Amino acid sequence: MGQQFPSERYHMGSVTLNNGSVLNGKIKYDLDADVILLIENGSSKVSTLSANQFQSFFIDSASGKGVRKFYAVPVVNQTGYRRPMIFELIQEGEKSLIAREYIARRTRTTSRSSFRMSIYDPFYDPFNTTYSFRYLAYNLWLIDENAELSEIGNSRNEVLRAFGDHLTELKKYIKKEKLRMDKLEDLTKLVIYYNELNSPEN
Repeated sequence: MGQQFPSERYHMGSVTLNNGSVLNGKIKYDLDADVILLIENGSSKVSTLSANQFQSFFIDSASGKGVRKFYAVPVVNQTGYRRPMIFELIQEGEKSLIAREYIARRTRTTSRSSFRMSIYDPFYDPFNTTYSFRYLAYNLWLIDENAELSEIGNSRNEVLRAFGDHLTELKKYIKKEKLRMDKLEDLTKLVIYYNELNSPEN
């Protein structure tokens, strides 16, 4: 219903090119194409930069979340070729949590047979209308200090498999903290705890 997502607008920020130089201005990102659009300060020209042209870019989310950090990470594709892709840094550490957001679409049909449907229900619809709505979703990975990637699945076992070790401690922590593997905030807590287990003090 007219909702605009972060990837659909420009943000104030900066991009660091492969040669180390920094460009400041307005940035719009496209993770499907792994490119960013840049309007440098003092210019009206739009430049397109692909992920193989820069190291990173930072943007001001302007939504109370502060600065968002994105990095170009080389990933081996199905043909064996290593190609840079854009990932957002969610939590940094010995194992860092990184993400690629995407806009998902879901369809829901109201039903007269639903026990909730009545004239007093704010969602009451006698016409069985089909609603389609978009929402922000994420694909998540762990990346270690050697830039090795492990994709995180949706189930608890898939998440634990991505970490590779400390499985017993992680299981206990998930149970104790009642963490949900489909919540980004809870997965962030799990990554922080894992890195604490690997700290020199433990």
